[in-house]
Amino acid sequence: MARRRSVLGASLTACLLACLAGCGAADGGLRVEGPAPSRIPWSGPVYVLDWKSLAWQHPDVMDLTGRTVLYGVEWHGWGFPRATATATVVDFACAGGCPHHDYKSFPVSIAFSGLVERQYAAYYSRASVTPVRQPAPGWAEDTSRVRLHVPKP
Repeated sequence: MARRRSVLGASLTACLLACLAGCGAADGGLRVEGPAPSRIPWSGPVYVLDWKSLAWQHPDVMDLTGRTVLYGVEWHGWGFPRATATATVVDFACAGGCPHHDYKSFPVSIAFSGLVERQYAAYYSRASVTPVRQPAPGWAEDTSRVRLHVPKP
């Protein structure tokens, strides 16, 4: 009788192991359907933060730095990884000493890049300002590489 129980126990154990070995494996193993999901391109609003950390969408006037104010900005490709524009940089250094408020200005081209995505929006993180005519006036601040503020995640 003891032998019969050990044979029966061995049979039940073998059956249980066979059942457990089959669990978790579908017929034919893992099945792949279609290509892996790709990264979804950004489709939300895009902003730039000015020198005072105010958010703008394609601004026509902007304080890029403490001394560089952009006027009459005309954007091309806003919202793409690289947005370009033309504008005028105005020199406000002579604010009190300019006769008849005759501020000096200079035409420039602008490029915003380094699009950084946040929860509900994206922000440009770099700006480059290049004079349209060379040489640039002495008062024109070096703005060939400006790091823009981006909100923390």
